Amino acid sequence: MSEKKVVLIEENEDQTITTIKLNRLEKKNAINWDVLNGLEKAIEEAEQSKTRVIILTGATDFFSSGIDLNLLAGQDPTSTERGPDLSTPSHFRYYLNTKFHPIVIKIGKVEKPFIARIEGFCFGLGFELALACDFRFSLENAKFSMPEVKVGIIPDVSGTTRLTRLCGISHAKDIALTGRIFDGIEAYRMGAVNGIAKNREELDVLVKKYSDELIDSAPLAVGLGKKLIDNIYGQNLEFGLELEGLVNSQLLQSSDFRKGAMARLQKQKPKWKGK
Repeated sequence: MSEKKVVLIEENEDQTITTIKLNRLEKKNAINWDVLNGLEKAIEEAEQSKTRVIILTGATDFFSSGIDLNLLAGQDPTSTERGPDLSTPSHFRYYLNTKFHPIVIKIGKVEKPFIARIEGFCFGLGFELALACDFRFSLENAKFSMPEVKVGIIPDVSGTTRLTRLCGISHAKDIALTGRIFDGIEAYRMGAVNGIAKNREELDVLVKKYSDELIDSAPLAVGLGKKLIDNIYGQNLEFGLELEGLVNSQLLQSSDFRKGAMARLQKQKPKWKGK
């Protein structure tokens, strides 16, 4: 468990799965400085551990209701950190670039897959955190929204960028420009989530199934494959082919490749070392 009670860290018995839980329950996991700092520490801790899969979820019935507006207004009573000066564009951009963007960037930089397990509210910055993960699974009755336009701003922690990449321009505009609330079934239809479940038990089974599939795959290949897919999006074909060759030229030298190839020939399950 992390030092910050608003962010909990749990590991399964064999330490292959780390679950990071938002735990600011009285505020429906609204994100303030404590949550941001706790998330950053939890991500770094998971990156340095031997865990294979990282699950981001809420500690109870909510994923996250989004950013705590008191943080933006500099009136967060639980924190001594100074908030951004919203009347000075350059100062706001500095805080955005140095305090908020690093969280979603770190999720992408960790060479381990992230799974967002979503129930209840998944709004605003909480939605953006889920979009930064590699996979998203939710309850059918989970509630999604990018409500920023309802207060006169737009999603600015990769929301519009990732929505466009995942859902296409039409759905991204629908979500980001209306601020409307929609359920997990519609989120799945639009491509914002990878799968949906009727109840919590089914959701846990779905997340576990995907976690097991990822754990059964070679960790170096999964990590570098994640980075490759993220980096080649929108690039030309030749650039992508060149990077694929560079990645595999490294993986072919790994002990895991030799173990994996031999295990396949012998119809056995390889024991990965991540080397």
